[in-house]
Amino acid sequence: MTTTPELSIVGLKEVVGVGVTEIVRAYPDTRHVADGQGGAWIEIPEVEVGDLYACPTSFLVCLLPFALPAADIYPIFLDRTLTRADESALGEGFAPAELSWPGDPVPRPVIQVSRRTRGDFAVQKPLIKIEKVLEWVRTR
Repeated sequence: MTTTPELSIVGLKEVVGVGVTEIVRAYPDTRHVADGQGGAWIEIPEVEVGDLYACPTSFLVCLLPFALPAADIYPIFLDRTLTRADESALGEGFAPAELSWPGDPVPRPVIQVSRRTRGDFAVQKPLIKIEKVLEWVRTR
């Protein structure tokens, strides 16, 4: 059996388009770039990471894979300049990386945030995953 992603608006699978729409409603400055497979890369230019960090805001970039809702929202990246206000290490779940994605002509240094969805991916919408990861970052 061959699976072909159903495409709707702007080359996105319908469920991905719905996820993009919900994210844009919550974060109006969001931009999205189709990944060529029915998924979308998302960039939110400013999210709140909280007072634990030297700068309480960061950009966030993530991939909404074409396999939604049967896949996790992953990877998720924040600004590489993210540092703790108390100068301690970021710790487990944070890793420096280089991001190459269709939204930027040049790779950029980032921090990859690794937080796996527990349970059924299908019940967690992309916006909920983003908010859960940000809450984890804020309280880490």
